[in-house]
Parts: sequence; structure tokens; C-alpha cells
Amino acid sequence: MLHSIYDLTTFCRKTTGDVPPKLVGASTTVVGKKMYLFGGRLVSERRIITDMYVFDMETFNWEKIPNHPDDQLPRPRYFHSADAWNNHLVVFGGMTNQLDSPNPDELCVLNDVHFFDLAAQHWVTAPLPQSFEANIPRARYAHLSAITSNRLFVIGGQDFYNTWLDDICVFDLCTKTWVQRRDYPRHCGTYRSVAVASHLTVRIPPDDVRASHASATLGNPGTRFRADKNELTIPDEYTPSESLIHQPYSAPPSEDHPSDIYLYSNYNFTDVKRELEVISPLPEADFTIQDRSSTMTGSTFPPGLRFPNGAILGTHLIIAGTYLAHSYQSFSIWVLDLVTMTWSRIDPGKALETGSWFRACLWVEANKFVIFGNRNGNLVDDYNRRLLSWDHVAVVDLEAFGIYQPPTLKIDLRMQEFGLAALEERVLADFELICDDGRRMPCSRKLLDDRWPWFREQRVKMLQLALSKSDSLASSSMHTPLPSVPGTASLNSEASPQADPRLTPRAFHLSEPFPITLAFLQYFYAQALITPLQHAPAVLSQLLVLSTLYNLPHLENLVRHAMHRMLSNSTSVAVYEVATLCSCKSLQIRALRTVMVSFVKGI
Repeated sequence: MLHSIYDLTTFCRKTTGDVPPKLVGASTTVVGKKMYLFGGRLVSERRIITDMYVFDMETFNWEKIPNHPDDQLPRPRYFHSADAWNNHLVVFGGMTNQLDSPNPDELCVLNDVHFFDLAAQHWVTAPLPQSFEANIPRARYAHLSAITSNRLFVIGGQDFYNTWLDDICVFDLCTKTWVQRRDYPRHCGTYRSVAVASHLTVRIPPDDVRASHASATLGNPGTRFRADKNELTIPDEYTPSESLIHQPYSAPPSEDHPSDIYLYSNYNFTDVKRELEVISPLPEADFTIQDRSSTMTGSTFPPGLRFPNGAILGTHLIIAGTYLAHSYQSFSIWVLDLVTMTWSRIDPGKALETGSWFRACLWVEANKFVIFGNRNGNLVDDYNRRLLSWDHVAVVDLEAFGIYQPPTLKIDLRMQEFGLAALEERVLADFELICDDGRRMPCSRKLLDDRWPWFREQRVKMLQLALSKSDSLASSSMHTPLPSVPGTASLNSEASPQADPRLTPRAFHLSEPFPITLAFLQYFYAQALITPLQHAPAVLSQLLVLSTLYNLPHLENLVRHAMHRMLSNSTSVAVYEVATLCSCKSLQIRALRTVMVSFVKGI
């Protein structure tokens, strides 16, 4: 029964458009919803190419990017690396044909760097500054690479004679120079290893530090908009800082919170050895390396995966690759929880049981793992030829397994509490929300206008209707024209016309109970779900309905995030029902899996 549920997490499609030919050693790089494929060696002709293709992960369509006649193209190559930085592809190294050789099949390896401008779709032809010779990496292929803190890290690989190159080289992407080369006493290469970093980090606010910091800087709740902030007693209608709930959130890397590079290796496939090291960038060109191999746990561990692919999504390291045994072969996907350091396997159902699948990439914005191959191919035969196919794509919904990128903040943590204080202390309250029991909640109409598009649209429509009706009324000598008020010029437009204050609504009836209305209003003020009320299961369910009804995607993401974190045997049925109602398929599948597991275990 669970296997049929796993089938809901993955689907397979035939790709369309300018589908690339079968290739060996091509690079794939994701930028937004696009995946860029560069280089490789044609299987049919054994010719190395410089072709560039782009794949749209929404439409599953391939498009070949034509080479501009004025561009100085990099040399054809395969088993190179290509990473995304500042809307550019950064290509390094690889293997190519030897120039001016009488033997057309004679090869050599490279150590050059090239930039492809994704917006202009041109190769950048400006020459690179001269680097200090000791920092320049030796030519290599089948190496690893990752970008963090505006630096390209090139790790390991092999030279022309297939000798392991045990070092790490760092290229400063801002100055375009090699700034460091350090020995690294481990063999790393694309056959056995993968290095990944993320363009987002996940922050987990420390509750004790956050609460004390908020009270010290903002004052006690109930006094934050007062001159006297020393009142010690907190009335019941105000929310104490220590009771607030700040969920983990995503943020761009910074100097204090850099994006680490996770370097995973597996080798000796008959008795698999697994290694995990974390490379953390420091200011200037330096970095640290921490061995985390011994911290990995789990009831099961990944088998030996050949030519592994990898990515980081939220707080999870995703590793996928080809598993070959005497009696069984498959494309296997595993996930390491970086908080608990526990391994678990992703079961994609029947979608990958047959066919040839080798190259995968992560679509972060959709929380999906995209795998390329040929569902009619033979995995063993294609592996032996190192052949990559692009005819079909399998898409795995990682959020259905609880693996996703947490939402980003709209305003920082301190301002969230400040916004909540503005609601509780009724700052600039000139409007009211009336719930279905008749209770009224003072609030700011301007804030609702700015943060609730549906509300603003309905208010403007009503105002325009009132103005048109008033214009059709018979004129009277008693009528006094509306005076011009300084500072309202921007409101005198078709979108938001100035009206007689007597025509301006002062309240809005929301057909929801008081707790739901209050939680909804708290979201608009704080731009977050931070109060205990907002995290009550029944309230979360109704907030998800409201986010769907009023098309509030940020609120929907926050609610889904909170529901994933509170999903349990006791809440799974309710979460499943509301996720089904609101078409949140990933959350629905995960809740259904939880229901089925608890049913099987008799809980």
C-alpha cells in the first residue's frame, strides 16, 4: 500500500524541443527554473563539442543556444565543471583534443576558466588577470567544484595520466585570480565524490538569545510604542517575547553565516567506505575543513553510488547515483538530515525501476529533484559507456518527503515582534475587522491595503461604485466640494480615487471566528506566524484555507512550513484533509504517508 503512495511522488515525461544527443562527460548547471547543459563528447562520433543547451523544468522543453559569431568560444571539453555565479556560468578544466596534433584522437587536459553570460547568452571574452603561479591549479579533468562566498573551489580530479591530484584550489570570482592552493590528502573525483553548496542558508533562531535581545532593544510587550518602556507587568492581551515561535527560515549567505561546501565520497564498493567533510570559507581566501564522517548515523546507509550527483535543499544533503550489484541495478536517491546527521532513502516508486538514469539536478524553487535519462534504455550498458541521455525526465517531489527549502523572511525577527506590538498596542488604528461573533479588532487600513491585495481591490471597487453613484445624484446648493488635503495627491488616481470620508468604509466583516481573525491579522502585521495562537493546529488549517481563498502565497508557504514541522500521528488526518481541500499536493502526500504508517503500526 505504501508503495502505491510513493508512486504519487514521482512522474516521468518525454522531453521536447532541441533534445541533445547522447553525450559523455557533459556538465549540467541549474539557475532558477532553467538547467544549462554544456560540452561533452558525442557518443556517435567521439567528437568533443562546445554546444550549449537550456532545459525549462516547467515545460520540459530543450532549446539549443546558438554560438554567437563574435564570441571567442572556449575549447571543446568533457568531464569539466560548470557552476552558477552572478547570472554567469563558470566553466573550468576538463579534457579536450590536443591542438596541432597529427592524431585527431590525441587528448590533453585543461586548467582554464571561462564565463558565460546567461542574460546576454554570450561568452565573456575579457582576458583574466595574471595569478600568482603557485596558486594556479594543474590541468585536470573529472574534478569537483563548488562556489561559495564569491569563490570557486576546485577539488581533486585527475591529470592526463589519470594520477589523482590531491589539492584544493580557490579562484576569486571578483578579482578573477587564483588566490590559494592547498594540499588535500584524499582522492576526490566525479566517479566517487560530489561537492555541493547552496545559494541559501537555513537559520534556526536561538530562542533564549532572541527573547532577551528583543526585550532589551524593544522594551516589554505593551510598552514598545510608549515613551516609558519600563513597565514590568505584561497584561494578558500582550504576547510575551519568550512565548513567540520563530521557525527556521532561509536567508542568503553572509560573512557570519557562509554557505558551507559539503564534500561526500564513497569508494571501495565491495565494502563501502563513506566520508563527509565540510569546507567552510573564511574571510579573504582562507577556509577550514571539518571531518564529519563519524557523525553520520541511520538504520541504513547509502550503498556505493558511482558518479554521484548531489545538492543541498534546506537542511538536507541529497546524494544520488548509480547502484550496481550482481543481482540488482538502480538509480538510488539518499538524503542526509544535516541537523540529526541521519541517513534515509528516497523511494521514487516505479518511475525509475526501468530505464537508464544517470544525471540529476535540484530545482530549489519547486523542491523537486529532476533526473534525466531514457526510460527505454539499459542502465548497465549505458553506464559502461558513460553515456548520458536526455530523452526523458523523472521529477521527484521532495516536499512530499518533508524535504524543502524553508520560506525566507519578509522582515527580520525584531521587526516581526515590532509589527505584532503595533497591532496589540493599536498603533494608527483607523479601521476594524469584525468577526462572525460581532467582536471588533482595531487595525490599520493602510497596512491591510499594502499587505492584502484582495482587500485593497475590493475597497477600491466599492469606492469607485460609491463615487459613480454620488455623481449621478441631483446637485444641491447645500453641497460642499471635497477639500484638497496635502499629501493625498498620489491617491487621486483611478486605482485609488480620493472620496468623501463619509463614503470611506471603516470596518470589514470577516466571516471567521475571533481566534482565526486575530491570527490572520497577526500575520499581516508581523508578516510571519510567530504567536502560539497561529501555531494551533485548527488555526493553521483555517489559515491555509484563507491563504488559498485570498491568493496569499507567502502565507501559504509559512503555513505549509509550520504544518510540515508539526505533522504527527495525531495531526496527520486533519492536515491531509485541509491539504486536499487547498490543493497542496506535497503536504497531502506526506500526511497520507503518515496516516498509512500509523495505521500499519496500529497506532
